[in-house]
Amino acid sequence: MVRQLRQKKMPTKKETYPYPTRYGSHSSMVDEDKTEELSEDGAVVLKDEHGYYKTYANRVDTGLADPKRYDTSRLSWFKKNS
Repeated sequence: MVRQLRQKKMPTKKETYPYPTRYGSHSSMVDEDKTEELSEDGAVVLKDEHGYYKTYANRVDTGLADPKRYDTSRLSWFKKNS
């Protein structure tokens, strides 16, 4: 009986998060092509797991959370749960 329970508890691999942090904006997330299309001074386009978003260049690599990244108006999971 005990062996059967142990066999059912297979260890699962933890997936690593593909971005440096969950709430901050980082230079590795910048999409150069979309930023050039935007052609707005001081603004950059970044891509995360939820899609593209526009933020200001002074928010990139600051170590602080970027309000544009976790804005609920752009998150699809927030709309599904509401």
